[in-house]
Amino acid sequence: MKRREFIKSVAAGVGGLSVAGTRALGAAAADKPLRVALIGCGDRGCHALLPNIVTSGMAEVVAFVDPDGRAVARARGCFKKYRPEANAEAVAAFADYRDFYKQMAGGVDAVFIATPNHQHGLPAVLAFRNGIHAYVEKPMAYTVEEGRRMLAEARAGRVVTQMGQHGHSNEGARRLCEYVWAGAVGQVNEVYCWTDRVNAREQPLAQDSACPKDLDWDTWIGPAAWRGFNRGLHPVGWYSWRGFGSATIGNMGNHIIDPVFWALKLGSPESVQLADFRSGAEGSWGLRDHIVWKFPKRGDLAPVEMHWYDGLKGDLHWDDSTWTPGTYKYIVKKEHQNLPPKVVEIEKKYGVDLGRCAAILIGEKGILCISVFGESLRFVPDSLRSAVPPPPKTIPRIRGSHQVDFMRACLGGSAACANFDYSQPLNEIVLLGVAAIEEGSGKRLDWDGKTGRFTHDAAANKFLTRPNREGWGLS
Repeated sequence: MKRREFIKSVAAGVGGLSVAGTRALGAAAADKPLRVALIGCGDRGCHALLPNIVTSGMAEVVAFVDPDGRAVARARGCFKKYRPEANAEAVAAFADYRDFYKQMAGGVDAVFIATPNHQHGLPAVLAFRNGIHAYVEKPMAYTVEEGRRMLAEARAGRVVTQMGQHGHSNEGARRLCEYVWAGAVGQVNEVYCWTDRVNAREQPLAQDSACPKDLDWDTWIGPAAWRGFNRGLHPVGWYSWRGFGSATIGNMGNHIIDPVFWALKLGSPESVQLADFRSGAEGSWGLRDHIVWKFPKRGDLAPVEMHWYDGLKGDLHWDDSTWTPGTYKYIVKKEHQNLPPKVVEIEKKYGVDLGRCAAILIGEKGILCISVFGESLRFVPDSLRSAVPPPPKTIPRIRGSHQVDFMRACLGGSAACANFDYSQPLNEIVLLGVAAIEEGSGKRLDWDGKTGRFTHDAAANKFLTRPNREGWGLS
């Protein structure tokens, strides 16, 4: 198949044209590749997003944006690996995405944003104001207020959006929904989510040091409060520190909660509470979190209490003895993991291992367990699987990767499956958990989803937003 014919077939997708895809059919017609820029050329950008973009046959990479020149060089190398015939040096490069938009907005159709968490909002909003589609890594926003603003701006710009919880494109998440909607386990009242990630540190950051000459540190800091360069923050350590990362739940919550949110049609919670917390070093996120949300009745669906567990159990140290070797020192060994007691009980009762990262839905007739990225669905007890007739596959399946799904929508295909209309309410649940950690009292915080405010604790509302450094705000 010729390249032009291939792109046309991919753009056709699984249905008709999406309303948001109309700009793409003008500036980037279905017989032309999308002009794409990668904003954030670190680990996620280079190793997950860029290969999918380059090998899709749907896109032309026109710009790399990153304040670290070394990251841009790696992006060029990755591009060359997958497109050896292309001239990687011809791809434009920028340190500051504000400059990129000023100079190239008219020559770009879509951006992929894989910056550190604190820099997701502004580059996305600038894209929307220029009529540019945006794929934004999870969490799509840094605060509740920012997420709502991003959704409003995306709608106003009539652009295609996608949040990067890539498991939403997987088969297991769809089968979970179809089994739950068919009544396989009856009403679900309890949900437990857990992860083996620990995005925190027990020891403080080392002293600041001289900034590498290829790094524009002021641009890397962006909207966050100014501080000096520290190797514990860049290139990967920022996950663990307040002001840059979003706690462990901010890293993994959108992945693990997503299939539950979808299957149970959770919508907005009525409350959130930090039930347990173990602090880390000063400025670090916690070494252990237990968060509880309560969701009201939704039509015929029963109220749900959802629990989130992460971190270390007991008073164990977070060091070489507890983290998994060969990682970025943020994955805990299962024997040291802060697992939900209910999960431990179920594993013992049924002789099963439900994994280190997953969610369980406890229903009237049995238990469903969905894996971290929505790949696989398990029944507990296993005999439940044969007792329940397989429901029909009613949800459209995604052909290709999560990134291809986004680009297909940009080319006029069906709406991206994890677009902001779906993903912003999910991300808000996660960020309410982060706000509960920030608030820190451990008391129940009642939530009004319509107004976007905590109702009985005005002081807690300050954790729904953040001040932005001058020149980096969402004006």
